[in-house]
Amino acid sequence: MLRPRWRKAVRDVWLHKARTTLVIAAITIGVAGAGAVLDTWSLIRRVTADEFAASNPASAMLRMDDVDTALLRAVRALPEISAAAGHRTVSGSVRTSAGIRTVVFFVTDDYAGSRIGTLVPQAGQWPPRDGDMIIERSSVDFAGIGVGDDVLARARDGQEATLRVSGIVHDVAVAPGWMEHVVYGFITPGTLEQLGLSATLNELRIVVRDNAMDRDAVRRVAFRAKAVAERLGHRVTDVDVPEPGAHVHAAQINSLLLTQGAFGVLAMFMSALLVVNLITAMLAGQVREIGTMKAIGASPGQIIVVYLSVAFALGAVATAIAVPLAAVVGRQYATFTADLLNFSVNGVSIPRGAIAVQIAVGLLLPILSAAMPVVLACRVSVSDALRDIGLGGGAGRVVLHVPRWARAEWLPRTMRYAVRNVLRRRQRAVLTVFTLATGGAVYLGAGNLGRSVKGSVDRIYDTQHFQMTLRVAQPALPEALERVVRATPGVSAAESWSGARAAVVRADGSPGSSFAVSAPPVETRLVRPGMTAGRWLKPGDQRVLVVSRRLMEMEPSMSLGRDVALIINGKTQRWVIIGKYDSGIDAGAYAPRETMLSETGVPGATAVLVVSADTSAQAIFRLVQRVRDALRLAGMPVQSSTIVSEARSSIEDHLFMVVSFLGVMGQLMIVVGGLGLAATMSISVLERTREIGVLRALGARHSSIHALVHGEGLMIALASWLVAVPISVPMSIVLGQAFGRVMFPVPVMLTPEPTGVMRWFAVVVIITVAACAIPAWRATQIAPRVALAFE
Repeated sequence: MLRPRWRKAVRDVWLHKARTTLVIAAITIGVAGAGAVLDTWSLIRRVTADEFAASNPASAMLRMDDVDTALLRAVRALPEISAAAGHRTVSGSVRTSAGIRTVVFFVTDDYAGSRIGTLVPQAGQWPPRDGDMIIERSSVDFAGIGVGDDVLARARDGQEATLRVSGIVHDVAVAPGWMEHVVYGFITPGTLEQLGLSATLNELRIVVRDNAMDRDAVRRVAFRAKAVAERLGHRVTDVDVPEPGAHVHAAQINSLLLTQGAFGVLAMFMSALLVVNLITAMLAGQVREIGTMKAIGASPGQIIVVYLSVAFALGAVATAIAVPLAAVVGRQYATFTADLLNFSVNGVSIPRGAIAVQIAVGLLLPILSAAMPVVLACRVSVSDALRDIGLGGGAGRVVLHVPRWARAEWLPRTMRYAVRNVLRRRQRAVLTVFTLATGGAVYLGAGNLGRSVKGSVDRIYDTQHFQMTLRVAQPALPEALERVVRATPGVSAAESWSGARAAVVRADGSPGSSFAVSAPPVETRLVRPGMTAGRWLKPGDQRVLVVSRRLMEMEPSMSLGRDVALIINGKTQRWVIIGKYDSGIDAGAYAPRETMLSETGVPGATAVLVVSADTSAQAIFRLVQRVRDALRLAGMPVQSSTIVSEARSSIEDHLFMVVSFLGVMGQLMIVVGGLGLAATMSISVLERTREIGVLRALGARHSSIHALVHGEGLMIALASWLVAVPISVPMSIVLGQAFGRVMFPVPVMLTPEPTGVMRWFAVVVIITVAACAIPAWRATQIAPRVALAFE
């Protein structure tokens, strides 16, 4: 048999089912929102660490003229290296039922015995045979092909050949094909010969023996391998060292999840404020009951235990709902996120530690939220508690003073009542406005971030006044390359560019990160990047660089006006940095074409930029084919081609996906704010039961009661709408900084656009109408005699 105080606790919960439901809903949303992000992060961290490490990824890649057996034997003999293999990467195209798709062919001579970048067969045959192509699973839907299909393939403008798709594999080292708009194909050197190219492998991949090495240590090992290759007569053109053990997009995804986790915690904090609001309102109606319990001998400690036990029970119910809900949502989100990284979370369980954290938070959150209101309520003396006049009053709890402007006769009567009712409980009104306004600030901040990202992408691509880039397989004379392209029908203008890979020589003599140096004519009219410091190239410049902001971040030694040592094509030379430009996510630099041709050993132009007379998508696509054919007939076969609009679309897909993810957190907080408003209105109606009874007894219609309740809600909504606008300024800064950590820095838009402000107004009005609907309906269902007898 339950003791009287416990029976009272059960009775309170049962009598106030709506309020109890709101408390449970608030805790559930807060814990589920933060828990879903925690579960996602735990799963992604586990699969990226386990699957990527299991593939034994390459520690470094050395690009050179040829990888032969003698070189592999010599490199494998180095004590720091555990594995070495020859590879080749060739760009091309495939014609399928879905149309022409860009393809990247990966070639090695020993798939079965390869210990670097292990591939996992998914369907069909493995390894590939001559005349076959095996595709990576993320490219299947994008390519519109499957096992057994025949495709017409072309690599580097070699001869066309029909290849059979004989299998599907999973390669965790590549970004998803559907995201990059590319088909990944794995072929043999024999198949490469069928496509009209030599079977020579030109990339040496190595794996260091010590997995604990940092990037600089791996880079030193890679340059020892480079020295071995050069000693054997090979020409090494580039050394690329990725972050050890890290997937190419892992840092971005981790930063994104960390940012979303922060907003999940904020949503949980807002849920805690809602619990404080609800518990405070509940206690306000039970001051006499608390006084009675104390009068008959209950100690403050016993009363506190009763109310905190109720909070604990509500938290337990909410946790029982939130933890499984977070697991379902977190796994779905993790599946989507893993797909962005080309991983799979199938068969991977959520770590027990993540579940334990959610259970602990779900149980403790309501107790901590209720602790202060309960303690304050139990401190009221017995005499003061027994003299309490009920929900409608109470010393120190209801503010009866209403500002003069709120009593103005020019306001409609309903609005005067609404203002008065809002100001009666100022603390509750402030909490409600803050909760809803915070969600609105994130909503407006996400809109500002979207504008910033779009503006940044526009600024980057507005500097590019061409429609396509074609890279030739072998360097060619600039004049000859331009002459052939300009003679092609449909070409309005063309410029030949040179370029190379470079690495900074650091103070200790070790090489830095490898980056691309593009070398345009100094008087180019097709590209003029947005300069943020210094100046652009001009005639007469020798060994000068205009460096991207991203590259300067990667290599702090590269600063404006500084003389730096660069390794280009195996030669070390001094270059001066004269300018800095905004590059978005790319890390690169510009140098004069003439200098690149004459002083670095680059034998000719490597690319041509083309302006199309007709800028429609179909015309550009047809022009690419004509230019490729013209260059092939002129003995300058094309290695790869890029259409600017497609590259832009791919980048925008990446960027706006991140913006959308951040916007989801704003929507979650708006939902929490809506619950807070619904709770406030429900409590407000309960507190004014006698007042509503008087209005009903005087003849007030249902429409008047509805207008009174909705008017109060709209006043809170209007305040939330107005408060959200200034709060959106710091929120825009926070979101901009978060996006900068995930992708690249963007200028912060401090002022929300008018259309965004009006959309937020529409959202908050809709939420208000929905939140007030049930409280207004309940207000009209109370009989006048019952309402007048209510305390």
